[in-house]
Amino acid sequence: MVKNCVENWIVARCGKPSLSITLATLLACGVLLLQVGCQSGASDTKSSVAQAEQQPAPPVASAVSQEPPTQSVSQETAAQAKPQTAGGTPKLEFKAMAQNFGDIGPETTHTTKFEFKNVGDAPLRILGIKPCCGGVTRGVKAGQEFAPGQGGTLEVEYRAGNYPGPLSRSIILDTNDPDQPHASLAIKMNVVYRIEHSPKGLSLFLKKENGGCSAITVKSTDGQAFSIAGFRATSNSLTAEFDPSAKATQFVLKPKADMEKLARNKQGQVVIALTHPECKSVTIPYDVTPEFSLTPQQFTLFNIKPNQPIQRDLWIMSNYEEDFDIETVSSQKGTMKVLETKKIPAAAEANTAGGSTVKTGARYQLRLEITPPVQEDNRSMLSDVLQVQIKGGEKLTVQCRGIYAAG
Repeated sequence: MVKNCVENWIVARCGKPSLSITLATLLACGVLLLQVGCQSGASDTKSSVAQAEQQPAPPVASAVSQEPPTQSVSQETAAQAKPQTAGGTPKLEFKAMAQNFGDIGPETTHTTKFEFKNVGDAPLRILGIKPCCGGVTRGVKAGQEFAPGQGGTLEVEYRAGNYPGPLSRSIILDTNDPDQPHASLAIKMNVVYRIEHSPKGLSLFLKKENGGCSAITVKSTDGQAFSIAGFRATSNSLTAEFDPSAKATQFVLKPKADMEKLARNKQGQVVIALTHPECKSVTIPYDVTPEFSLTPQQFTLFNIKPNQPIQRDLWIMSNYEEDFDIETVSSQKGTMKVLETKKIPAAAEANTAGGSTVKTGARYQLRLEITPPVQEDNRSMLSDVLQVQIKGGEKLTVQCRGIYAAG
């Protein structure tokens, strides 16, 4: 049918065609008809899809109840976030939140109490107790609960320091009371000396009788009688006689010095034990003037370099206006040697400040040469000791430390 239509159309247009023209024309018309048919099929397909999309989806059966929710999503979230608590609120109330020990002696222990009550309408829970500076608490513990109307007593113990003056301490009580979750309690005190002693320190000398030790006076400032319970000095370099059964408001002790022990212990202290209720002991430091003074007492060098010598002066002086001689000078590691020794004998010299004369002891000036060695194992420090032996006397030592230059 298609073929007849095409042939009639060709004849009408061009006359009767030849065989080759007819075949070519038929082939072209076939291709054209195929394209038209494909476009028509695509349009039909698009139309079918569009019609299918416009049709409403069939209802889907559901096993879930279709009843409307009782509250909105935001209301549900708020309800879940809101904590579920029992009715009522605990409330902590203290009878007093501050206590004052008043005037107390140093190193004494004192106790006070804080009474409280739960005046709320829900159980009060103690979550924690935090005393500061070594305080001790009793009577109430973390985790303890108090019903409405129930109360308790927190006992607090504090030990005073050794220095006089006003002092404050605090205790933090953590609870479930929403109005005061961290209740702060305060303790005040004023530390005062109940015992006075003189002198405050002892200056002793190796070349004076009994070390030049003076008497020690101990007395109470509050009129409280006490006894001497003990007397102890460093290495027993000082001793004193006393009657532990005697009671009074004042004692005078006369220490006796052991000169050999003082020479070996040039710094120390004396501890006198007492029975006073607010002062158990007093401590008196002592210092012994050495026979010789060294200036400087040690050498400290910076940015030193290997094999580059450094010169320093060392002065040795007698503190007791006596003559002396140096027997030997040596270096433990050999980095120091004496270049020059100069002695200045003991003599009376004018005191330009006061116009009088004072006697000075013998002095030595040593010119030293310090040669840093080559660094071993990349060590950055130099360390050596200079030893000076006094003829017929003690051996003096001087430390030498140096820091090598970087690079």
